[in-house]
Amino acid sequence: EFFKRVRSSYYVVSGNDSAADEPSRAVLDSLLEGKAQWETNMQVTLIPTHDSEVMREWYQETHEKQQELNIMVLASSSTVVMQDESFPACKIEL
Repeated sequence: EFFKRVRSSYYVVSGNDSAADEPSRAVLDSLLEGKAQWETNMQVTLIPTHDSEVMREWYQETHEKQQELNIMVLASSSTVVMQDESFPACKIEL
């Protein structure tokens, strides 16, 4: 319900304890469910504050749905420079 009502281009997800598998799978799934009900398909960037097994599994299992809903996950970001061009990149370790 939260992500259905509170619409943003950026969401930072965190938890109080990185060892406690936070953010929870329920929170991550609710983002997909809420975003699917928006009238527009604006891009959403999800920024986790730390890496977790739950985040990696969710990313892998829902990657196709994330693309359909225009959701981008930034787990670790940097800038790549190639042939006089620079662009943002992100890496998620699987």
